[in-house]
Amino acid sequence: MPSTPAEHTVLPTGPQRPKHAQPVSLCRPLQAATIRIHDPWPIGYSIVNPTTRQLLGGFLTSCVLCSPGYSLADSFFDQFIDPKDGKLDASQWLAGRTGFLPVPIVISDPAVGYGAGMALAFFHDSGEEPPAGDDINARISLPPSVSVAVAAYTENDSWIVGGGHIASWKNDSIRYTGLLGYADMNLKFYGVESGSNPADRGFNFNVQGTFLLQELLFRIKESDFFLGGRYSYLGTDIDFSTLIPIPGVPRLSLDSSTSGLGLLLRYDSRDNIVSPDQGVYAKFEPMFYNEAFGGDFNYTKTKLSAVSYWPISNVVLGLRLEGDFTSGDVPFYDAPFIQMRGVPALRYQGEDVAVAEVEARWDVTPRWSLLGFVGNGWAGDNIGDLGNTHNVTAGGAGFRYLIARRLGLRIGLDVARGPEDTVVYMGVGSSWN
Repeated sequence: MPSTPAEHTVLPTGPQRPKHAQPVSLCRPLQAATIRIHDPWPIGYSIVNPTTRQLLGGFLTSCVLCSPGYSLADSFFDQFIDPKDGKLDASQWLAGRTGFLPVPIVISDPAVGYGAGMALAFFHDSGEEPPAGDDINARISLPPSVSVAVAAYTENDSWIVGGGHIASWKNDSIRYTGLLGYADMNLKFYGVESGSNPADRGFNFNVQGTFLLQELLFRIKESDFFLGGRYSYLGTDIDFSTLIPIPGVPRLSLDSSTSGLGLLLRYDSRDNIVSPDQGVYAKFEPMFYNEAFGGDFNYTKTKLSAVSYWPISNVVLGLRLEGDFTSGDVPFYDAPFIQMRGVPALRYQGEDVAVAEVEARWDVTPRWSLLGFVGNGWAGDNIGDLGNTHNVTAGGAGFRYLIARRLGLRIGLDVARGPEDTVVYMGVGSSWN
């Protein structure tokens, strides 16, 4: 925790935070892209979601390398030095940024291996004047609307292409997220029901499919509550590279789709969307999948989650609690799985899944932070059986650098150890976003 709010961010905290400050900050519109993709489609979570999470980190990397105005002139590099402390900082460059920007992507997930890609982001003009450059504590705002095109490839020949648009209207009273894409991924299925794969060797399969997401949220009066709805569609063509019957898989070649409508209720009192120091982010999201909506399966999925942050001196403590619960005819590729750093996508699935994690971030200096984290995940055939199928622990450590003080934005690396793998992740703010 910084010794004074101005050292890290000028965003107000606690009850005094303005509800409808305009223009909308960088944190909110981009954050929507990073946390919405994984909810409807577990197969894509650890591949698609890291891809989009890299937009913030890659955005800052490309500030220097890919800027249309790039030159060796001192005046250009001056905007990457914070006049308050003389440290490397992208706050001034981010002020008033609009137009196209290429963003490099780094992927690291044991399910698909390491990979890379590129996103082309377009920041729409908000119509607002940027803050005065000589006000070193002024809040920097960016356009509330961002359009993105993404393509990525990994070492196990998995790839994805897609695009999306994230928007905020009426002083952040309305939020919209729209996504469309196509993926071709090579993954492993370890079973959903207990005892379905006792050797834990996994069954290789290829999945190709189109995904679509439409989401709209409305702020409830002047509160921190949002209410809205979501439509999601996933059409898949799946082939297993085995002739052995697999429990939980009706056919080794499966052409199917899921289509669902959902209710979204969220509460967000965090002082910063990307790198919070305090506040709560809670979600209640029931999704109803039905043949009447254009899919082949009838089932429900309900996500309950809460993330809390508490500042204690120069340490920020975090707690994450999350549960995914299902009922009905859930296809194996949409069954919940344990999602934690160090754990591959789809590795530990169940009809119901719960996760608990704690994290501590120690701000060694106003710019540099160290963090440690540990968590446990449980998966079972039902809520009363959690942990009997899978009980998994993972943890690790990392660091962050405050790359944009006036946005409170931190980037760095995390090293996580799970039951089978040690994985390095690019950290952009809190990994729980």
